[in-house]
Amino acid sequence: MAGYCGDRFDIKNSLMMSGTALALSFAARTMSTGPLQPHYADRFRCVGPACEESCCQGWGMYVDKAAYKKYRATPSLRQATAEHIEINRDARNSFQYARIKFPADGRCPFLADDNLCDIQKQYGSEFLSKTCARYPRALVRFDGHTQKALYLSCPEAARIVLLNPQLLPSDGLRYQQFIPKESSRSSSSAPDLLIRQLRAFALDLLQDETYPLWQRMFVLGIVCRRAHELSIAQQSAQISSLLAKYAVMLQEQCLRSHLDNIPPRPGLQLDLVLQLTRLRFELEPPHDSFVSCVADLLQAIGYSPTAPLSEVAQRYHQAYLHCYQPFAQKSPNFLQNYLINYVFRTRFPFVDVPDELQHSVDPLTSYLLLALHYRFLHSLLIGAAARYRNFFSDAHAVRVVHAFARGVEHNVRFFAVLMQFARSAELQQTDGMAVLLRN
Repeated sequence: MAGYCGDRFDIKNSLMMSGTALALSFAARTMSTGPLQPHYADRFRCVGPACEESCCQGWGMYVDKAAYKKYRATPSLRQATAEHIEINRDARNSFQYARIKFPADGRCPFLADDNLCDIQKQYGSEFLSKTCARYPRALVRFDGHTQKALYLSCPEAARIVLLNPQLLPSDGLRYQQFIPKESSRSSSSAPDLLIRQLRAFALDLLQDETYPLWQRMFVLGIVCRRAHELSIAQQSAQISSLLAKYAVMLQEQCLRSHLDNIPPRPGLQLDLVLQLTRLRFELEPPHDSFVSCVADLLQAIGYSPTAPLSEVAQRYHQAYLHCYQPFAQKSPNFLQNYLINYVFRTRFPFVDVPDELQHSVDPLTSYLLLALHYRFLHSLLIGAAARYRNFFSDAHAVRVVHAFARGVEHNVRFFAVLMQFARSAELQQTDGMAVLLRN
């Protein structure tokens, strides 16, 4: 990833010194309520055989200990359980106690000809394992509360999230919770409060449509990096003041001219996307739908191993301007909703490591994982838009997202690759963030 810090511009100092926010020397007031509770996941209803995908094919599925014992104790399921479910010797908890053995075609052995689950048809949903009963719902513990998001590898879940014109309710008071009253100068350094504040700020910022989405993401990166620096310096109590400062700067548009002057560098951005693509394919063959999305991108930009990157990057940039941008203008909430759901699904600003619980908070790494997902997905959407051109629709875009979720978000080994990128010095710098985000 060398070379991502060329062509420097002094955006960091500009952002840190702009606006009347510098007059704020006091901390944001304590948020007395609990974290925002999303409710869009409650709308999900499985469409069963009408679904264009199967959540029971091409996956690895755990069976929790309680479900396994229930299956073994049920006479009509005992033989099928012995044949198709094996004890997981590497299980770290009861949730991973066993796993289903998939045949060569990748189709779950408990899936009936009508694409419905035999276990559920015979015994009801209460007989399903936790994995099958919950999917595509993501139940996440955050700040002492259980929150529900959705896995977008399910097409119906993807439609619910991505096509919603207002995914979260709005009270019209964006950023107000971070700006203190003159009479309030006390601050709290309680870790739970600071984490809750940082997430709430991220959600407010991601919904601030007065800025282009890439600019919202860029400012969030600056804030997360500074919050990380304060945490390392054992000055976490200053995070409230940091959020108050940026809340005022965002409201007063103090950052606008600096953000508008950040140049696009499509060559560096495309090179990064091609690296991620190559590394994903090197791990294992992805699902066919993900392969098709990558093929669309490479074909649309005329990529070949021998083609000059500068020429390919120019075609990539033109595809963004003339093919993707018209879609983004018609569906402005599409990628915004993806990012909001990501925040809820991953416990942002925690870093969720698959199959583990990580208790330390690292806002910078968590942010860069979000930004890497955004960049990879956005580039695939550019490719699809360039392929279908005037016919590119919400339906095409939804297919790209659930293929991406299946090929990237559910792949534990590729998560380790993304973590390496997120922890690289190049991407943690302001220039690296700009390369990721600015088209």
